[in-house]
Amino acid sequence: MQRQRFLFAALGLLTLWRWALLPTLELAPDEALAVFRVKHGEWGGFFEIGPLMTLSARLGTWMGGMNETGVRLLAPLLALGASLLIWRLARELHDEQIAGWAVVTVNVLPAFNVAAVTLTPAIFVCVLVPAAALWVCRAQWQAAPGRRDWHAAVACVGAAALAQPPACAAMVAVLLVLVLPGRLPHLLSHSGFRAVLVAWSAVLMCWMVWQGVHGWPSLAGGQWVPEWRLLPNLLRWILLVSPLLLVFFVMAVRAACTGAVVKSRRGLSVAMLLPLAVADFFYGPRECWPAMGGMVWMLFAALLLAHQSVVARVAVIEQKISLRTVALGLAALQSAFLLQTDLPRTLGLRWPFEADRGTASSGVRSLSRDPSRTMRGWRESARVVSAVLKQAGGEGGWFVLASDWALAVELDYYLSGAEAVQWPERDLRAFAGRSALFVTEDRDAPSVPEALKERFQRVELLTVARVMHAGNEVRWLKIFACHDYRTPDL
Repeated sequence: MQRQRFLFAALGLLTLWRWALLPTLELAPDEALAVFRVKHGEWGGFFEIGPLMTLSARLGTWMGGMNETGVRLLAPLLALGASLLIWRLARELHDEQIAGWAVVTVNVLPAFNVAAVTLTPAIFVCVLVPAAALWVCRAQWQAAPGRRDWHAAVACVGAAALAQPPACAAMVAVLLVLVLPGRLPHLLSHSGFRAVLVAWSAVLMCWMVWQGVHGWPSLAGGQWVPEWRLLPNLLRWILLVSPLLLVFFVMAVRAACTGAVVKSRRGLSVAMLLPLAVADFFYGPRECWPAMGGMVWMLFAALLLAHQSVVARVAVIEQKISLRTVALGLAALQSAFLLQTDLPRTLGLRWPFEADRGTASSGVRSLSRDPSRTMRGWRESARVVSAVLKQAGGEGGWFVLASDWALAVELDYYLSGAEAVQWPERDLRAFAGRSALFVTEDRDAPSVPEALKERFQRVELLTVARVMHAGNEVRWLKIFACHDYRTPDL
């Protein structure tokens, strides 16, 4: 009991530390997109992120202000909720000792620590999927299951689909069907489980309608194509899990599959973990850092590892403690490394950025690329664009047109509303007759894309800028002046 009290106190201190980290990292593209949608009143959109992200960003900025802390205000609380849900699920399936070790393992995972200080779909999925598993588990195994358990599962599935459609919605549906194989006919005969499927289907239908109306942007972006290159996928897992813990995860799954009865209640972790891990391995690389919603399988792997490490009798107790300490310590150090990738540079170690990749293979690029590059250099980029606007003498009469949505929403946030920022796929009819600064990160772009160039009377290159951060180049901007925008129908 004393250990459990210490664990809960440590979770409270860890939550405070995460709150202190919130303003130290610039917004990631997904976070900036949520703020962009709040500013423009686009509450029901399913572009890249779901409506739940937008609502959470609005609530956070209302309580904490329009800054990095306000946008991410709820993330540490959601991480705390995910930890408590894992503890509750582990205690439901095993006991308090295993529950405690599962929580410790989850909170040293690099991927979980990154999700805990950023408002991305990952942190919502880490709460909602374990919650859905917990309520479905209770509804299946209680002697007299109440309707509240199924209602809670319905809410979790619907919210997960609203947080990260459509991939997570599909994974949740597959998981709930695969939970404890052999019980599917019984579950389908239960009105509560049918309500879960209806909730998932309703949200997925809303996503499909929205995608159809807007020309299926997810299909155009290639999100449905899996990443078949095994080496980059494996390196990504080593980065997000920590190499020693990843080995132990594989060993724990192997032991559970050969020694445990998957149809039993304690086989829930395996039934939840395997389909999620397969989906994340092939589709996870398609997600931008730090939006790692597929990493939720690691939570169930931590639960499984905690059970195996406590009940395994192969190693003597001293060896088990030593291995556990080394694995958790290495994962904790890797978490700190990923949260502050400026740390090695302050020690005099140069990080090879993606811009310096040259002709290296994809595997080398995955290993050498700065993982948090998408969260670096946006503030400096906005200063460059602001300076160019002043030199062009177009303040108030110009708008900024970025080459893609990620660059656009970041500039929109860090320019603080000084100029309107859009990207080509948006409706630009309101800007007819105005001039624009076209900003791209493609250093090989000779000019503005032809389809966009035809909409302007004249286009000229203004400047090329290298954006530096901690003495290293993080971005390369090309800025063009585009005069007199004309709508396509003119």
